[in-house]
Amino acid sequence: MSLTILCVAAAMGAHGAAAQETPHDILRRNLEHRVAEVVERIDGVVGLSVEDLSSGESIAVNGDLVFTQASAIKLAILFELFRQVEADEHDLDEPITLRTGDVASGSGVLGQLTPEKVTMTLRDYATLMVTVSDNTATNMLIDIVGMEAVNEAMRALGLRQTKLQRKMMDREAWLADRENLSTPNEQAKLLEVFYRGEELRPESREEILRILSIPKSSRIRPLLPPGTRVAHKTGSVPGVVVDVGIVFLEERPFIIAAMVNWTLAPEAAERAISELTLLAYQYFDRLGNSNSFGHKR
Repeated sequence: MSLTILCVAAAMGAHGAAAQETPHDILRRNLEHRVAEVVERIDGVVGLSVEDLSSGESIAVNGDLVFTQASAIKLAILFELFRQVEADEHDLDEPITLRTGDVASGSGVLGQLTPEKVTMTLRDYATLMVTVSDNTATNMLIDIVGMEAVNEAMRALGLRQTKLQRKMMDREAWLADRENLSTPNEQAKLLEVFYRGEELRPESREEILRILSIPKSSRIRPLLPPGTRVAHKTGSVPGVVVDVGIVFLEERPFIIAAMVNWTLAPEAAERAISELTLLAYQYFDRLGNSNSFGHKR
């Protein structure tokens, strides 16, 4: 008899706990379920970090797992460039001439131009590094700011797994497993630094976000409403698909850092990142534009 009463009481307690769930709790659980469904379909190892910049609400999948970043590591280089500009070590309008030894293979446009004849500002090289993921511009900026300076800046921000360990298109470094690394949560934190500007002057923050918001190839943007502002950086090498950025959703701007390593289906991984972004957008849009009963504006 006592066992029966205990079981009934436990069932009533569980029912009571479930009854105390809020609509927000249910909406959140539905989001987690749908995210898990998308992640399950991805061929490879997946990392995800999503954060609502207005409330701090977040969701993560393998958020602290270390992933190869490919060109997404260029965010760390961008931060250190602007930190050095603020320290008067460089000027964004400083002219730099492209030299023959600077030219790197892979993505970008500088490799198609004439060395010794092209002179641009640091700002222009930074813009090419982000918008067309120019490897030549990236390697030039690594030489200018210093690889160890980038890593020290990341450590100072508490991002100890974010490491710039080689230049772009360095095959010897690849053979030695010397990759450029970060985690979804650390890239999200770096993007939050850009967004809030706590480590940067307002003018630096605005310029960084302007450069990152220039329209370009994207996995984050494709399924979002046309005109949605996204400040982001992609990364791709064989087996790796990354996109990390800020979605400027009115009322509820949010960060998404999505990473796939070990994939044999990069196009499917890219589509999945777009789907994950849309799920986050729809969730935060409902929270930001509805009353407590889910009645949208």
